[in-house]
Amino acid sequence: MALAAHKKIGIISHILPPSPSGQSMVLFRLLSGLARERYCLISSGRKPGNEESAASERLDADLFHLPKVRQLPAVGWPIFSALFICINTLWVVFRRSRQIEAIARREGCQSLIACTGDFYDLPATFIACRRLGIAFVPYIFDDYAYQWLGFRRRIAKLMEPLLLRRAAAVIVPNEYLQKEYRERHDIDSVVIHNPCPLPDLDQLDRGASLLGDGVNIVYTGAIYHAHYDAFVNLIAALNSLGRKELRLHLFTAQSERELAEHGVAGPRVVHHPHVPQSEVNRILRQADILFLPLAFSSPIPEVIRTSAPGKTGEYLAVGRPVLVHALPDSFISWYFRENRCGMVVDQPDAKVLSAAVEALVSSGGLQAELGLRAREKARTDFEISAVRSKFYILLDRLADYEHSA
Repeated sequence: MALAAHKKIGIISHILPPSPSGQSMVLFRLLSGLARERYCLISSGRKPGNEESAASERLDADLFHLPKVRQLPAVGWPIFSALFICINTLWVVFRRSRQIEAIARREGCQSLIACTGDFYDLPATFIACRRLGIAFVPYIFDDYAYQWLGFRRRIAKLMEPLLLRRAAAVIVPNEYLQKEYRERHDIDSVVIHNPCPLPDLDQLDRGASLLGDGVNIVYTGAIYHAHYDAFVNLIAALNSLGRKELRLHLFTAQSERELAEHGVAGPRVVHHPHVPQSEVNRILRQADILFLPLAFSSPIPEVIRTSAPGKTGEYLAVGRPVLVHALPDSFISWYFRENRCGMVVDQPDAKVLSAAVEALVSSGGLQAELGLRAREKARTDFEISAVRSKFYILLDRLADYEHSA
């Protein structure tokens, strides 16, 4: 579906392709189908370089980098610290809104989509849109109010109702976050699942083995506080099984030393350096089990509960069994349980987890059944052309909204 030719969109995100993150990959897959003159990119983050860990190609639209706004330095006294955070928030939001407004006015943008991940981008874009009289669209990759800690969270919780209720549309990546915002702010939002291509499985199966012999459990992507205890549980489960052939392969940018400091280490753990994005599907396809974890104990449980890891569609698309280890009341536990497209262990219990691993390893039939269902759900919910079409329909709806506003 083609986007209305006369409408230009501004995309504001702190991270952009080809940076190796789920958010930048989603933006690449959604926007690479648009002609470069249909949109522009605006970012306060680090300028994308020719990094070895690039997860995609660059988008060819014009990119405008927002200069850093100078802030008051932090102070040690709690009372003054909160005051300085408030002053800095007001100042940075004001200055950034003027920067975004100037770019959007010069480029002729008719709507601005502001992505989460930066504390200031949503309120600054909101103000710019109000001054320009154009549509403001928050793209909520993670729960905006709860992804911050300390006093910033209090400020974000105060701003969030205004930002979302006055938006032309709100984009969320899954049904759990949609439900959360409906209950929290009485708003409707549009679910745009994180898109992924459907690889040719026959072609993947013809490739050389990249994992070696044995039973290979694979995880790809960043590992941080949103995952640590789930990995510790899996390592304990593997150790308890006593199967020498079991290996946990981690393809991640985090170093072995960093992971070991958080208990993600051991004789069954195989740490791999970064691999090109073009090789990821082949690695996933060769896994016996794909591990999809989220932490049971973290500083951001609200974000964990509604999180939609960018790799979800990629795991489903290769037709291999997925082992989910996350809180029972979380999107990924609900999704895989509801659709019976993976095995879910929603207790932080190594014994229960080891039983799940044993069941998968011991039954080729179960692996095949889960793999087939996974592939089908990738086709219906995450396939890139279908998700893009839904995204473009939303953008054309915004054109009508602006015309009648």
